[in-house]
Amino acid sequence: MQNVATFTVYNASAGSGKTYTLVKEYLKVVLRTENAFAYQQILAITFTNKAAAEMKERVLKSLQDFTERKESELLNILISELTLNEEIIRNRSTKILHAILQNYSAFQITTIDSFTYKIIKSFSFDLGVSQNFEIELNANDLLSQAVEVIISRIGIDTNLTKLLVAYTLGKTDEDKSWDISRELCEFSNVLLNENDAVHFKKLHTKTVDDFLVLNKHILTSQKKIKKRFKEVGREGLEIIDAKGLSHKDFYCALLPKHFSALADTVEKANFFDASKLKVRIEENIFYAKAVAVATKNAIEEILPKLIKLYLESENLYKQYMLNKLVMESVVPLAVLNQINEALQTLKEEQNIQLNAEFNQLIYENIKEQPAPYIYERIGQKFTHYFIDEMQDTSVLQWQNLLPLIQNSLSQENTSLLLVGDAKQAIYRWRGGKAEQFMALGSEEKHTQNPFFVSKKVKKLAYNYRSYSEIINFNNSFFKHCSGYMRNDAYKSLFLHTSHQKETDKKGGYVHLSFLEKSGQKEENDVKYAKKVFGTIQDLKVSFSLNDICILVRTKKEGVIIANYLSEKGIKIVSSETLLIQNSHCVNFIINLLGYSLQPTNNDALFECLYFLHEHIPVPKNKHSFFKRYVHLGQEKLFEELKKHEIHFDLSIFKRLPLYEKVEYIIRSFRLLKTSDAHVQFLLDEVLLQQGKDATIRDFLDFWEREKKNISIVASKDSDAVQVMTIHKSKGLEFPVVIFPCDLDIYKQPPSKIWLTKLPEEKFSGFEEFLVNYKKEIAILSENGEQIHIKEQDQLELDNINLLYVALTRAEEQLYIITEKGFPKNQKKSQKYSDFYTNYLIEKSIYDPEKEEYSFGTPNREREKEVSQSKLSYQKKYINTPWQDHHIHILGSSSVLWDTKDAIDYGNLIHELMAKIYTASDVVNVVNSYKVRGMLNNEEAFEIQSIIEKMVTHKKLKNYYIPHLEVYNEREMITRDNQIVVPDKLVIFPNEEVVIIDYKTGKPSEDHHHQLLKYQEAIQSMNYTVVKKILIYISNEIGMEEF
Repeated sequence: MQNVATFTVYNASAGSGKTYTLVKEYLKVVLRTENAFAYQQILAITFTNKAAAEMKERVLKSLQDFTERKESELLNILISELTLNEEIIRNRSTKILHAILQNYSAFQITTIDSFTYKIIKSFSFDLGVSQNFEIELNANDLLSQAVEVIISRIGIDTNLTKLLVAYTLGKTDEDKSWDISRELCEFSNVLLNENDAVHFKKLHTKTVDDFLVLNKHILTSQKKIKKRFKEVGREGLEIIDAKGLSHKDFYCALLPKHFSALADTVEKANFFDASKLKVRIEENIFYAKAVAVATKNAIEEILPKLIKLYLESENLYKQYMLNKLVMESVVPLAVLNQINEALQTLKEEQNIQLNAEFNQLIYENIKEQPAPYIYERIGQKFTHYFIDEMQDTSVLQWQNLLPLIQNSLSQENTSLLLVGDAKQAIYRWRGGKAEQFMALGSEEKHTQNPFFVSKKVKKLAYNYRSYSEIINFNNSFFKHCSGYMRNDAYKSLFLHTSHQKETDKKGGYVHLSFLEKSGQKEENDVKYAKKVFGTIQDLKVSFSLNDICILVRTKKEGVIIANYLSEKGIKIVSSETLLIQNSHCVNFIINLLGYSLQPTNNDALFECLYFLHEHIPVPKNKHSFFKRYVHLGQEKLFEELKKHEIHFDLSIFKRLPLYEKVEYIIRSFRLLKTSDAHVQFLLDEVLLQQGKDATIRDFLDFWEREKKNISIVASKDSDAVQVMTIHKSKGLEFPVVIFPCDLDIYKQPPSKIWLTKLPEEKFSGFEEFLVNYKKEIAILSENGEQIHIKEQDQLELDNINLLYVALTRAEEQLYIITEKGFPKNQKKSQKYSDFYTNYLIEKSIYDPEKEEYSFGTPNREREKEVSQSKLSYQKKYINTPWQDHHIHILGSSSVLWDTKDAIDYGNLIHELMAKIYTASDVVNVVNSYKVRGMLNNEEAFEIQSIIEKMVTHKKLKNYYIPHLEVYNEREMITRDNQIVVPDKLVIFPNEEVVIIDYKTGKPSEDHHHQLLKYQEAIQSMNYTVVKKILIYISNEIGMEEF
């Protein structure tokens, strides 16, 4: 039976079972049909690898339970909603599970980034990207290289040198380091932001000269404006004096003071919100009531001229401030533009593509391609789409998916399911846009629907995570918060979608604490930590430490609390405590690497000696120990250390590869007796960098950049309190949440915005500019005012969303700790503490003398679980030189060629030919295998000769020339959903295809059948197969055409 296409949107508030819903709907699609391969036509997209893995696991577990005839609530729901009997569902589950396990790669529950990569890989030829490009996930490494390239041009490129000197002087004026390399690396991260990419695209034609010309032009403009300010001030004062009027005759002398300030310097004048004069002019108040009638008449007579001058000064000020904003950003943006150019060059040279740029690449080059063509290239056609965390899907990602989804929904038996919650959109800085999902998830008819299919909006009404007291508190609190939101759409979001229904989990506890504000900042920071500690002490009776999570807004806040709790003996797990740089052993290894590279590096030497004094240990005091060893030099130092049973031979160390160098340090200095996670994770990083041919210097540079991000993975079984940021907690839940925080929701952190619609004639052809965000932007123009309002509205939503995510993580108990303020005007709430205070006032329970409020009872609803770790730990650290194992390593080529194993030989030929597109590739490909030890010189010569015979064969050479559209070992799907992989496809402009397959055995009829299967798959994509060629490779080249 044919079913119409469906488009469903689920509004899924916190804890409402969205993953369960996704799995249920996924199972309904695959179980509805007898086709066991229907799963291959479903694309389910999630936001993280963890979410994708969880959904896959749940789908497979459900199918397995159905197959094994286990009782399941989900099975009963599926029987009801699909109107199928139990036996049919169980039988279909068995077949589907078998089909998935037989072709797991077609089980497409994946992240949006993984799917994006698949598209890029399939269209690499069209994009002008090398087909064997590598993905660089750590963009900071490449940005660092780009910065180094720019700095290396100092003294060579005159204009660039002027630019960098100006940038450096600007930083020193701000009391920042003159060494700008690290700051440039951090600053240049803006190049990778999806929201900024389109703007930088417009700047790629701008040279350093263009920026310098602009700077000169603005300087000239500013001089003229300052000159005119003085003239306006003097003209105003002259008009007043000519009438014989005193400054006191005017209301509070506001107008004369304004002109006096202008006549002196514009910095003394106040405009707009900073000036009372603006308000008095709007109110038409220019003189005091007690002023004589003659004086009033005199003022009224000159008033038109004065007002005209004032309005001119306002317009001058707008241009002056606009110039100032742009001018302070000219040098940074010019430097940024140069880094961007260097970045693009490095990507081409290193054959690298940045994961962060994939969405933009697809949007600009592939989005307009017909959907059937895109499906054909990626090798799969999807008829059902599931998109999780839609509120975090960026605008570009959604725009890139639209053509594929629109194509699918234009047919029967297709569907789209979106799940999200605009209240949990906290990744705007990464391209996510709450407004996008708000429009898609709205039930109002005029709202967004990009498809010709009616939209069904559903709400997951129940909160299965939290107990009733927490649900009720959040329901009423966020309804209260909605009344203070300025933007009507955001107000409606919390007013109408934040209410959730309870389940049978009755009880729970919410505790709200207000802390007195301290005078000293240090005391103010620590007071939160003290209160958190006291709360944990009270909780320890009923809860284990690993039941408790402390949520913080920033890492800095987390560090203060974690350090305090650690000092008080509370075990902590946080991103900071898990950093491997916290290990003394790790730091010793790093310092020793630095000292080995640079013998004059006294800082590294002192750190090494400090560690060794504690590690060996020695009876001497530190001063005597340092005095004895610090001036010895490398050779003598390591010789002297032998007296302490430390045998470190510098000559051996220098001959070792990077990874073995670190292992040699661990062994020689006897650093570990038991396994150490910090050191093991360091070794993992060393191994990864060695794979990139890193030297000691390269690794130390990498360490300086990344040491604040490299951490160990802690077991969930650890009996320790977790400390994490709100962003990291999204999607998680904890029995107890402690949230110590107060925040001004309208206070903009230092940020930059694109100032658009600039008058090009005034800014040397620049249409837009990246400037520091300041509230003054609102007065520049109507466009500036709209930008300011939009920024403030988004800031309001983002910070209320952060609060929503924080308060909805708790299962049983929620502890809110905030600043004590005073009841504000109830029409306005500026801080989190204002919202809490006004909420209590609304509930008629606020008492200015009271600092603690609670909802529910603090009794634990579930019994305290005594967790027993199921993990086994490797206690002994094993580190033995490979030479001691008496292992003899044979080159794989000798094994292969000495045994003459036909299968391995065939595999090697196929490996080589998969990388050869034209005759000119042969030498490079064979050499790469020789360098890797896969072939020795004799074998490389022999196999190269064989392949060259083939690619220069008179009947074959035309298929190995440049500029042909060629696909080597590209997966295709047949009509019966089987994947086939032809060795080589050559596609000609008239959509005619030649299939080539390589064989190393004897001719067989099966080979013909295989190519016919390829032909069937290709012709189903509307291509014409004009020739099929079997090439038999041995000492001589044999071939069959048919």
